[in-house]
Amino acid sequence: MADTPFSAPQPVQSAPQQIASSIKQSILDGQLKPGDRLPSEERLAAMFGVSRPTAREALRTLRADHVLVSSRGRTGGYRVAEMSLRALGSSVAEVISLSLSMRTLTYAQLFEVRHALELLSAASAAEHRTAEDLLRLEAALPRPAGAPLDPDAALAADLAFHAALADCTHNPLIIGFVDATSTAFRRFSDEARGIDPQLLFGHLEAVVEAVEAQDGPAAEAAMRRHLEYFARYFELA
Repeated sequence: MADTPFSAPQPVQSAPQQIASSIKQSILDGQLKPGDRLPSEERLAAMFGVSRPTAREALRTLRADHVLVSSRGRTGGYRVAEMSLRALGSSVAEVISLSLSMRTLTYAQLFEVRHALELLSAASAAEHRTAEDLLRLEAALPRPAGAPLDPDAALAADLAFHAALADCTHNPLIIGFVDATSTAFRRFSDEARGIDPQLLFGHLEAVVEAVEAQDGPAAEAAMRRHLEYFARYFELA
């Protein structure tokens, strides 16, 4: 169809996809709200004129997409999910991992986005953090004894701190995207052997101090030093 003015026809949705789309639209329209219980499989199948297995597949698809949650028992069934702050991250992480595997995305490109995101996260955390957030952030701050850390432990501690910092922003998109990109960076644990824990985590101490003082520019500057060290060490810059 390259020589015609018409676009290629879109694939027709399967019955489960149509049901899932209809339920999503009801959520977008506000007819279904977080916590609302959906009809049973049997009732849903009757409403859409399909078999119970078809309705079941639609519900399971929505559960996998974090749109619905399910439970067992007398009050069990499917309910509209309370949109988790990290639900977005799981879907984005899959796309990022696939893109890296297919080499349509490089780690340098991913780090470029992560760099901008972390600077935003630090500044926003300083502005929006609560006293409770600050306590959790301080608890997440790695405090190495000075000896080289186990690579897995070093990277896990660093990523946990970044997640706690993102939580301080109270911004679902920042939280979701930090979580998604963290998944991809876990591969660097094998290359983290010999990293200087005092230097790497010293920057994070400065971030915490700036967040405590609610000084956004200082938090951003401290995070920039941390990320520049990370980029040089892993040759991402």
